[in-house]
Amino acid sequence: MKNTLHCIGNNILYEDIIRADNCILYDSKGNDYLDMESGVWCTSVGHCNPQMVNALKKQASEIMHIGFCYVNPNLEKASEKILDITGLKNGKALFLSSGSEAVDFAIRISKHITGKKLLLTMSDSYLSALGYFENKDNWVFLDWLNNESLTKYPFDEIGAFVFEPGSSSKFVRFPPVRLIKEIVNKVHDNGGLVICNEVTTGIGRTGEWFGYNHYNIVPDIVAIGKGLGNGYPVSSVACSEKTAKSINYEKFIYYQSHQNDPLGTYVANEVINIIESENLIAEGNKKGNKIISELNRIKEKYGIIKEIRGRGLMIAIDFVPNNGLSIAKHVNEKLIEQRIILVHCRNSETFRMDPSLTIKDEDINRFIKSFEYAVSEIHKML
Repeated sequence: MKNTLHCIGNNILYEDIIRADNCILYDSKGNDYLDMESGVWCTSVGHCNPQMVNALKKQASEIMHIGFCYVNPNLEKASEKILDITGLKNGKALFLSSGSEAVDFAIRISKHITGKKLLLTMSDSYLSALGYFENKDNWVFLDWLNNESLTKYPFDEIGAFVFEPGSSSKFVRFPPVRLIKEIVNKVHDNGGLVICNEVTTGIGRTGEWFGYNHYNIVPDIVAIGKGLGNGYPVSSVACSEKTAKSINYEKFIYYQSHQNDPLGTYVANEVINIIESENLIAEGNKKGNKIISELNRIKEKYGIIKEIRGRGLMIAIDFVPNNGLSIAKHVNEKLIEQRIILVHCRNSETFRMDPSLTIKDEDINRFIKSFEYAVSEIHKML
């Protein structure tokens, strides 16, 4: 891959992946790999889902792109679906190409409506860890892991609380419900908006349609990506009715080449239809519980796992630090040998997994068997 720019470095573990089927990837030599991260958490209903393939073919043969000055029947259908699953009745939805765009667009709306530049987010959020800032001075970071008091934060100046309900920069940590409700109330009481960044936690990933469903809150804006397109690049921003009515459409102008594309909106609608018709959120919950139960069994048996965290099919594994020896690194090497793909959070003792909601029981069993073997082999070294 000498001519390809890899922005995450040259840490390429698997080359020549040429085919995929649900949770299995195949390389040019015929080797199969179990994908427990659903292609960077995107293929919510499985790689090459037959229904999705047919949908793509159908819409691509009719019309893919028309430009943002036109409308297509797919747009209204997809918008209705998005507003239904977010619970933002009578609101408005827009479709873009990526989760990052969706979050950026949501932030632009909040600044336009409130006139406040200051934004609040968790210190371990994706936005914080990756330095996602127009201007760092515009951001306030809440260190909830160290139980910081809310009294120090200038809520009267905060235009929006950008809440990421569970990803925590890949580490899968869930802030307490009581804390989030208190923050939401303070932000709303001071005229600010609540933006839920559901790029990784949405579309059934946590055993609910969205991560904020676990907090019994109603956001003003929801940013959605990844699983919405099942691998196709489409995202969405959903606004509540009040928020949508607060936008001055003569002054708030936004252009993007693939905004509200017929193909993207058709794909998003089809993904939601599949999840609903196949009851995949409930099924994902069952499968997630099975994986967590087996991981806890392994944890108790070998004593080198510190903690298992998870909701639905968003799961993290923390290994016990061992005098400078990275247990996670060595376990990961064993998993790679067995062609198991997980996310090893860089420079940490944490694994993260987010398999497709359609993962089969036989694939779960393969993962558990391979993972226990890897753990047992490293346990012998210690």
